[in-house]
Amino acid sequence: MKKIRIDKINDLFLRALNESVFSGAAMAYSKRVDNGFERFEKYYGLAQFTPFKEKLKNNSFFDLASLTKPLATVLILLALFEKGLLNSETQLQTLFQNCPTDKKNITIKQLMSHCAGFAAHRDYYKELLIIPKKIRKKNLVKRILDENMEYKNGTRYCYSDLGYMLLGFIIENVTGKKIGELAYNLIYKPIELHNDLSFPGFYKKDGYAYVSTEKCLWDKEMLSGTVHDDNCRVLGGQAGHAGLFGTIGGVVGLCEQLLDQWKNRCQHPAYSNDLLKETLKKVENSNWTMGFDTVSEKGSSSGNFFSKESVGHLGFTGTSFWIDPEKDCIVVLLTNRVHYGKYNWKIKEFRPAFHDLLMG
Repeated sequence: MKKIRIDKINDLFLRALNESVFSGAAMAYSKRVDNGFERFEKYYGLAQFTPFKEKLKNNSFFDLASLTKPLATVLILLALFEKGLLNSETQLQTLFQNCPTDKKNITIKQLMSHCAGFAAHRDYYKELLIIPKKIRKKNLVKRILDENMEYKNGTRYCYSDLGYMLLGFIIENVTGKKIGELAYNLIYKPIELHNDLSFPGFYKKDGYAYVSTEKCLWDKEMLSGTVHDDNCRVLGGQAGHAGLFGTIGGVVGLCEQLLDQWKNRCQHPAYSNDLLKETLKKVENSNWTMGFDTVSEKGSSSGNFFSKESVGHLGFTGTSFWIDPEKDCIVVLLTNRVHYGKYNWKIKEFRPAFHDLLMG
């Protein structure tokens, strides 16, 4: 990467640190060249600014928030499709006894592509906190299935945590195993990324550095190596919508794997390239594939220079990735923008500016 571009990137991140967009950030640009990827990585700021300053390290784990959806839950589902335990057209009525009538025909595909009819979010944790931990999951499944639908499934698209919470429960019910264990053994370990991607709710790496997010609402302790999402945290840190942590190397490494599979340059032992490609196709009349966001015509967080075939995702804590199959490149941005409060939205302007600087 040319020095003038690096200097501009450094200036952009230093301004962001001074303006409290985040306390710390890591970025990576990876481009396919010849028989491999050429990476450029940089790290900025602190892993924690308050209550005391803590240095950001090149192997620090960030709370990836909703990147959990495409980088864990979706890939586990593909592995279950491959095994024949589920398929994209499996309906809820075959998975849950006494499934409400208005939800019987909802399919796995509709849950994955955010068109099942569920609301975007609910603060379930407020009621779950006051009941015993051992019955929280069962209680939450019932609450989601009893929700009033926002629209008839398949008629509209609304990004929904509820749909992915339900997918997480479906995965665990079908396999008898937790999301974190499945991600570790099925997805990350076979491609040697298990030391850089994990659910601390399943396996917390002692001695590793974690980037802090925000104080817990109920115990007022700074969250470091504990998931920021309240609904996931009350469930023990493993869920279909959140809970995954990763280093910049881990996220970009998994994105490189996905891009190479997309281009048939490699395979994954748990699921076929054809299944992945089907998952990466945009769903009709939507900006979503079965788990990945796509480039919007106007106002995309990806900026102005990713090709229209690109896929990516954002995370609430200030994380994102974009994969461009046409330009054969990847951009990953990991931050802790919620360290200055969950309503600190300065990153909305930072993301497209950063992507344009890299891709323009």
